[in-house]
Amino acid sequence: MSETLQYWALVFNSLSVICNRQTPNHRDHLLIPECFNILTTMGNYSNARMSMPSLQLEFRYDPGCMIAFSRRLVRHGVHAVEGDQIAWAWYMRDSV
Repeated sequence: MSETLQYWALVFNSLSVICNRQTPNHRDHLLIPECFNILTTMGNYSNARMSMPSLQLEFRYDPGCMIAFSRRLVRHGVHAVEGDQIAWAWYMRDSV
């Protein structure tokens, strides 16, 4: 393990790849609250929206979009999209 960590170039220790999925508003309770997480999207889709109801915000979630926030502290969700969407979620967890 120590040999692998010498070459690990990211601050994040976890990655989730999410494809064509609508997610209801939620918090990710297993994540470290002090850390921001980065969500990046790509694909061929339209009409994607991310909501953060606790902040009273809603964003366009177009291909190439990057959003950084604490997914543990901020309730968030993604509405259904038309087309093919891939989202990369980079985050930190205490235990991997």
